[in-house]
Amino acid sequence: MKVYLDLCVYNRPFDDQTNESVFIEARAFYIVIKWLEEGKIISIHSDALEYENGLTLNPDRKGRVKSYLSLSKEYIKLSGFSIKRANEIINLGFRGMDALHIAMAEEGKAHYFITCDDGIIDMAEKNQERLKVKVCSILEFLEEVMGDVKND
Repeated sequence: MKVYLDLCVYNRPFDDQTNESVFIEARAFYIVIKWLEEGKIISIHSDALEYENGLTLNPDRKGRVKSYLSLSKEYIKLSGFSIKRANEIINLGFRGMDALHIAMAEEGKAHYFITCDDGIIDMAEKNQERLKVKVCSILEFLEEVMGDVKND
């Protein structure tokens, strides 16, 4: 099973852990990391993730996220296809970088695009039939695949 994690997922452990939702999503992220390390799922890295992480000002945070990204087995380079598809996704109402991430997830044939961004999730619910990847929260992803992955 292939997944594309939005950069906000990789950054969840560095967000305010006094917020219960953030705390739970950060713990869920560590489960996903464990599955990546065990080869139970495959993550897709991309030029878009690399670019966005490069904008991170905190060098420790940037380095830690880079180490998580290094667990990815596949890499999607920016292409004419991803730019064209991102523009189509923007026309559905998604923001630019979000649309590019989704387009690159589609190009990598990810089964899931996982995010902690409620705006992306809300927009995806309205447009899921027009997307070629299932967009979901990290908690929804765990709930949906827990039995399948644990039993591998």
